[in-house]
Amino acid sequence: MIHTHWVSDDHTLTRGDETLIDHWRQQGGWLWLDIDGPFDDQTKSLLQSFDCHELAIKDVQRDRHPPKVEWFQEHTFIIFRGLSNLGDNLQFTPLQLSLFVAKHYLITIHSRPSLSIAQHQERPDLAGLITNPQRFSLSILHYSAGLFLDTLLSFDADLLRIEDEMLEHGNDQLLKDLIRCRSQLRKMQRNFNYHESLAQELIELWDDPDETIDLTHRLRDLYDRCERLASLSAQQYEICGDLVDGYFSLSAHELNNTMRILTVVTAIFVPLGFLAGLYGMNFDHIPELHIPNGYFILLGVMATLASAMIAVFKIKRWF
Repeated sequence: MIHTHWVSDDHTLTRGDETLIDHWRQQGGWLWLDIDGPFDDQTKSLLQSFDCHELAIKDVQRDRHPPKVEWFQEHTFIIFRGLSNLGDNLQFTPLQLSLFVAKHYLITIHSRPSLSIAQHQERPDLAGLITNPQRFSLSILHYSAGLFLDTLLSFDADLLRIEDEMLEHGNDQLLKDLIRCRSQLRKMQRNFNYHESLAQELIELWDDPDETIDLTHRLRDLYDRCERLASLSAQQYEICGDLVDGYFSLSAHELNNTMRILTVVTAIFVPLGFLAGLYGMNFDHIPELHIPNGYFILLGVMATLASAMIAVFKIKRWF
């Protein structure tokens, strides 16, 4: 589906389909072309009509291309990792968002609905944003990074809760949730590292204090946000790893305590079993067989032996 937004020279915003492209080419102004859906021949022809480079078009067609920035003569090409869906506890659906940013137009391409694009389509200052494609593209990227940042900040509280629950009564379900979150954080960290480099390249391409100081501030703000995302995701990833290691350490410690108790019990009953087996053998000539009160004497010896071993284990603090 193609959504076209055309702002004429008198700053009048008109919404429609691709037929507005001809009006823009004839009358001038600024254009925002949003392409939502699978990449097809129509999309390819449309991009070629804007003189988009063939290499950039091939990158758009790829489902999973790393975030990047590339400068061409007529436009800047950006691939950013956005969001199609966002839930609690790091549940999210990533989305590849491609942008062609030129002086008088912005083209956004995504295979599924984008949260950032949907938010900007409803903004009251949309006409003003479209008249400045660089600022508009930065706003889209900034909002998407903000969604990620809110998710990570809210996950801090979840990490504290998981840590407390794991110390009190850890279980396999908590461990599964923690490993899943760790996997999600690893994916996010990889993307945020790309985004940090992307923001740095945009600063080198677009930062021109002689043009406008506002754009400079927005570029720096995007870079700071991407840098914070990279560091925060790395920090939370390490915390999740520490919690997983701590869970296994606690489990191993509890298992060691259990095995130590079982070993002590076994050590106590081994000599007792030996004595019981020795005098339980079916021979006629056993030296102590006919001793009066031999049964009680043997029980006393066994009780004394067991008590002595228990005392020794207590002194050594084996249980």
